[in-house]
Amino acid sequence: MANSRTAARPGEVKGHSCNVRRMIAISASVCAMFSSEAADAYTITITSGTRALYLQVGAGGYTGYYNSGGTPGNNSTINVVSVTIPAASIGSGTAQAMTSNSSVSQSSIDGYAFCNPPSQVYIGGWSRPGNNSGVATLTVTTPASLTNGSDSIPFSQISWVMSGNGDSTYQFPNGTFTGGTQTLATFPANTWKEQCMTFTYANTVVPAAGTFTGRATYTLSLP
Repeated sequence: MANSRTAARPGEVKGHSCNVRRMIAISASVCAMFSSEAADAYTITITSGTRALYLQVGAGGYTGYYNSGGTPGNNSTINVVSVTIPAASIGSGTAQAMTSNSSVSQSSIDGYAFCNPPSQVYIGGWSRPGNNSGVATLTVTTPASLTNGSDSIPFSQISWVMSGNGDSTYQFPNGTFTGGTQTLATFPANTWKEQCMTFTYANTVVPAAGTFTGRATYTLSLP
């Protein structure tokens, strides 16, 4: 796939904010989940080998970079995506940019400065089905609502757009959380995809004051 970036170079997000009277804070949890076998517009070919998957949302587990012989591993870090809405703006309909505590800016492929934290969260991964030709599927699952005790905000108030420095073709879609499981992309055999997610809170509802939390779980699975 042609890509301008090629010529230019050789994740529980857990709720974090404080309860502030007459304000609301929104925190969406984001975590990566692997299948039982072992998540760019920029796509590379992975050398064939044994059956394996790798998915990274925010902080990842790569030691080194793929192109220089790096190896994948596990990382239990849970990054936070959050926003605090001042009292005067609650429910105004003016969308609010969310930020994360992820500091990941570089691609795990080669160290390219791909994302721009804290406004963006890196997402990338690869699928290697081994002797099979299976296609891996990336999904995200959320509850219906973010909650604060008995109060709630629909998870559909949070949406995202995909981008990446130097990229102009996107293989992961923009979207809005719907509550439940949503399919985001498929990974052909022996390919790596990556992008950067920018989250926005719609701010079209008027909830009670407090801190509302919820979790989005990203899963890359291979049949």
